[in-house]
Amino acid sequence: MENRPVIQLPRSKTETVLDIISMFVIISMIAYVAYEWHDMPERMPMHFNGKGEIDGWGNKMSLMAVPLIGVIIYVGLTLLSKVPHVYNYPSQITPQNARGQYQNARLLIHSMKTIILILFAFIEWSIIQSAKEGNAELNLWVLGFILLILFGTIIFFIIRSIQLK
Repeated sequence: MENRPVIQLPRSKTETVLDIISMFVIISMIAYVAYEWHDMPERMPMHFNGKGEIDGWGNKMSLMAVPLIGVIIYVGLTLLSKVPHVYNYPSQITPQNARGQYQNARLLIHSMKTIILILFAFIEWSIIQSAKEGNAELNLWVLGFILLILFGTIIFFIIRSIQLK
C-alpha cells in the first residue's frame, strides 16, 4: 500500500446535516416499530422477491433486526469516515491532492450512510404496512428510486474523485 498522508479534517456542515438526518431516520425507525408493535400480527413478512412479492416470513421480533442493522451501519460508516487515508481511490493520493480526495471520500461515506438508512426505513415501513394491510407487495417504484439515488451518488463521487486527481 502506498504511503498516504494522514490529515485531520474538520467536519463539514454537509456531513453534520447528513448525520442529523441519519440519526433522525434511525430514531424514526425505532419509534415507528414501538408505535405499531401492538397492532402487528405475530407472523410478519420479512423478505420480498424481485417482483416485490413476499417470499419470507418471520415473527414480529425479527422486525427489530432492521433498526438494529441500521444502527450498526451508522456506527460502522461513521467510524470508517474518520480514516479516509485507508480507502481505495481511483487515482494516486499525493500530499497535493489528499485533502480534496479525503473530503470527497468522506462526503461519499456520509451520503451513502444516509441513503442506506432511508432505504432501510422504507423497507421497515413496507414490512409493517404489508403485515397490517395484508397486501403482499413492496412498492418497486420507490425502492427503485432509492437505489437509483444510491448508485447515482456513488457514480457522482467516483467521477468527482477522478476529476480531483
